[in-house]
Amino acid sequence: MNRKSLINKLELAYAPMTAYEFAIVKKDSDIEKALSRSSLYIIGQRPVITFENVIPDELKYQLNFEIHQVGNPNILKCKLPLIQTIVGSTDQDTIKVAFNFLDKSTIQNSPPLYNIHGFSFVKHQKNKDEFLIWFSPEKLLHNWWKGYIDCEIEGDYKSFVNYKVHYVGKATKQSILKRLTGHSAFQDILSLEAAVTEKQLPANEVVILPFEFEDNLQIQSFGDKSDMPSLAAALRGDNYPEQEKVFLDAEKALIKAMEPVYNKELFKNYPVSKDGLYNDNYDTISYSFTDPISLIYNEGEIKGNKSPIGGDTIIILDNSEFKLVKYK
Repeated sequence: MNRKSLINKLELAYAPMTAYEFAIVKKDSDIEKALSRSSLYIIGQRPVITFENVIPDELKYQLNFEIHQVGNPNILKCKLPLIQTIVGSTDQDTIKVAFNFLDKSTIQNSPPLYNIHGFSFVKHQKNKDEFLIWFSPEKLLHNWWKGYIDCEIEGDYKSFVNYKVHYVGKATKQSILKRLTGHSAFQDILSLEAAVTEKQLPANEVVILPFEFEDNLQIQSFGDKSDMPSLAAALRGDNYPEQEKVFLDAEKALIKAMEPVYNKELFKNYPVSKDGLYNDNYDTISYSFTDPISLIYNEGEIKGNKSPIGGDTIIILDNSEFKLVKYK
């Protein structure tokens, strides 16, 4: 008996971005390039996250600071070296740090510094300083758990990356940055959702999470009566679905699982669809997240995990049965 399965693992293509950050970077070609493989996104919301108690350590040439989140009792203790391999800086470079304060009306001239939305590393040069990299709290955490940066972080970091899901969308015909510029659901969320943090704008809480596939693994087994053309097609990958079709199917699976308030079409009949994977006749399709985030919706949550198989998994069996299997 022939059987065919498709195992899909989703990962963040870029760190979660607040609407405020999106407004700044939406025309940045480097960000657009980084998102080029991402065609699926989630719009969520969480309380404001800030850098606090920031103190430069000139002796060790690093920043010492904490990460706080309103309503979260946990505090992250961090040590970030100013020299980072990811941006090509060396011990011979002089690095400046520029801070972006959440409350620009309060002037802070000396450490410790508080209420910081983000900061940038800049390499000092004689003629013109060179921008190297910027960090929001979530970008720092994302770069850290991916192993991109050298940083020490102590504390329950997973408690900082929990997102209430408002919308699941796709951007298969254009980039996510172009797709979200003027996007009606995005604007509705910013206009209609109340801030969960006192005296804050929703733009500092509403977050865009862009996803790409870390892996799409197709597994096939063949019975005794399998014909050679089918075997040869499988070995060549001729029957492998196009990536766009898998993204379209993933969007439907996530919407059916979480039923976000701002999605008008909830795909109640999924896995039946015209542009998803229904006609590919898989015995098993699965979707999981390989980042340690939590997606919260009215009936529960989907947790990601850095394990090889990801976290909680959406599974579709025999083109009919739909279920969420919790990671243990």
